[in-house]
Amino acid sequence: MQKPDTPPVTFDEYKKFLDDYSPEKAEAISGCSAELIRKAAMMFAEKGKATISMWTMGLNQRTSGVAANNLVHNLHLLTGKIGLPGSTPLSLTGQPNACGGIRDGGALSHLLPYGRLIANEGHRKQMEELWGVPAGTIQPKPGLTTVDLFGALAEKKIKALLILCTNPAQSMPNLNKYNPGLKDPDTFVVVSEAYFPTRTAELADVVLPSAAWSEKEGVYGCTERRYQLLDKAVEPQGESRTDFAILKDLATRLGHGKLVDFKNEAEAWSELMKCSKGTAYDFTGMTRERLKNSHGLLWPLPSEGHPGTKRRYVRGEDPLVKPDHPQRIHFYGRPDGKAWVWLRPHKLAAEMPDAEYPFVFTTGRVLEHWHTSTMTGAVPELQKAVPQAVAEINPADAKKLGISSKDKVKITSRRGSVVLEAKVVDVPRPGLIFSHMHDQETTRMINFVTNDATDPISRQPEFKVCAVKVQKA
Repeated sequence: MQKPDTPPVTFDEYKKFLDDYSPEKAEAISGCSAELIRKAAMMFAEKGKATISMWTMGLNQRTSGVAANNLVHNLHLLTGKIGLPGSTPLSLTGQPNACGGIRDGGALSHLLPYGRLIANEGHRKQMEELWGVPAGTIQPKPGLTTVDLFGALAEKKIKALLILCTNPAQSMPNLNKYNPGLKDPDTFVVVSEAYFPTRTAELADVVLPSAAWSEKEGVYGCTERRYQLLDKAVEPQGESRTDFAILKDLATRLGHGKLVDFKNEAEAWSELMKCSKGTAYDFTGMTRERLKNSHGLLWPLPSEGHPGTKRRYVRGEDPLVKPDHPQRIHFYGRPDGKAWVWLRPHKLAAEMPDAEYPFVFTTGRVLEHWHTSTMTGAVPELQKAVPQAVAEINPADAKKLGISSKDKVKITSRRGSVVLEAKVVDVPRPGLIFSHMHDQETTRMINFVTNDATDPISRQPEFKVCAVKVQKA
């Protein structure tokens, strides 16, 4: 067990650390009664019962998002509710390209494929050998994180940007700070996009029309570690091409065609299989033929005869755990094979309400739309069901402000403002304003309001908490 940036502590020290976090204190912070907290704890830990924790971006998009994730995993580790059927911590993120781009491609600024780190000399050497490039080609310094990247664009430190699989001119926080970089005539912005219009494509110098999911063949990953091969159902429309073809063409024009000298997507998959070999993500037995003849396969899958791994780290199930290992679970990502229980103290958000901005503003999703609604917004039934973002306000707050449902309200933070239709409803507790992030109408895009403060480890922005004031528009 360990406090951040301190040596490990004993279990007794951990219990002493928890003395300051009684259910009564948690009630004062969260608004959830101490009685319900105790009841939930007993249900969670009950012997012989399966327990699964599922959370979405609300836990992650905080300046203490990593710490919050650590705490959820703590609960499962301490109660033994992990590595068993129906017992696991399960993050439901659903962000664009989270599996293929990050895990497989290593596309985060500090990563290389399959958990390798840019800062690790051995990892860089492995990838240089796999890719057939001279030693030292991969630079040891990580690149910029997303928020820093768009900040550098706004500061004219970056002159060109290629954007795929996302819509940052709507989805980034604090848009008044970052969108000017996309608009700047001195920057060159290229967007590869399948759905039009988007707020980002409108600001681009060049838009490359890309094929949608049904117009291309590809392997898709998902939460349960399942890879599935989807066949092309229809031909790409108009002048659109697959992202595979677009990126291959771009690499060739930039003089790096030999690095992506694939005749087709299947050859690219074969290279990914080689990259995975010997890592915790090993799927060297997941041939294209096996994928074609299955409904998906679970990694690790290190040989063609292996059936796939239902549960990781579990003796007798995970091929990377020795069958005679003395413990049921072996966390082989650590030298000692043990998971860490982290001591994470409670921390407030980067920006809390005050006299000038007395409300907490939080964002989220609704059932009918996804992300920036570039796809779902084109479905008439979904758009009719939820045509625009609204400001959900507690009845007690609405009464004080003289606001009724359907009134136009202006929500203002230290960064910007939006005008939304009010919806007076019991769901938000007093002092909290909620709205969803899907609306493409510029005057209702709530990320002009949100905060771009980031978690120091994950570098995810704190979309979920900022201070605002509310008034009739």
